[in-house]
Amino acid sequence: MGRLLKKFVVWLRLALLLAPAGAVQAQFTFITNNGAITITGYTGSGSVVNIPSATNGYPVTRLADSAFNSKSTIVTVTIPGSVTNLGNYTFAFCPKLANIAIPDSVAAIGTQGFYKCGSLTNINLGTGLVSIGNYAFQYCSNLASITIPDIVTRIGIY
Repeated sequence: MGRLLKKFVVWLRLALLLAPAGAVQAQFTFITNNGAITITGYTGSGSVVNIPSATNGYPVTRLADSAFNSKSTIVTVTIPGSVTNLGNYTFAFCPKLANIAIPDSVAAIGTQGFYKCGSLTNINLGTGLVSIGNYAFQYCSNLASITIPDIVTRIGIY
């Protein structure tokens, strides 16, 4: 048993050494659909999340429903300009999320997108935003500032 474990450790070290930098730090689950990536989950534990603009040669265009839901360690998120849609519950129940800017490329924030993000104090919504779903910022008790772009045509309840 000890010999097998030693072989595994040597193999693991070699794999980590030879793996591309992005592969070692891969903290996202995703699906590919029609030449675009949808981030479906976050497996990391860090407080700062930098969403990549591309993965495996495809652009990241969407953050899926519940992709970051209930991630209690996240404080800051950077969303790239390739993303056009934030799904339902994308950042819901992220109690420490305090810093996020929505790029101009995002056209829609889904239902309960930032529901119960109690540490969120301000949010910059990009100029391309057209739709804000129901309950998107409900129970964001410390949200002191939000600027809604003129082109928004739909704002859900609460």
